[in-house]
Amino acid sequence: MKIIVDLHIICNTPGEKYVHSTVGKEYKTDLVPMGGMRFEDLAWKEPRIIQSVTINPTEGYYYLFVGNDEGENEERCEQLKEMYHGHG
Repeated sequence: MKIIVDLHIICNTPGEKYVHSTVGKEYKTDLVPMGGMRFEDLAWKEPRIIQSVTINPTEGYYYLFVGNDEGENEERCEQLKEMYHGHG
């Protein structure tokens, strides 16, 4: 099966907070992921804790949510998005 990892980039500008973008990555695995496990990727300095897992056996994937990243303004949010795109 494959693992799909998604992360939301939240823009936390003064007076409003919104999802700037969602970035994701896919992996092939025989492992069955569970909430609470740590997930490691070169894009992060530290592994992230898997907060939730959605299993779709019909489509053959596990969808993992590993949290949000927050930027203090539009420029920082765009930098985060570009950094993640640079890591695939």
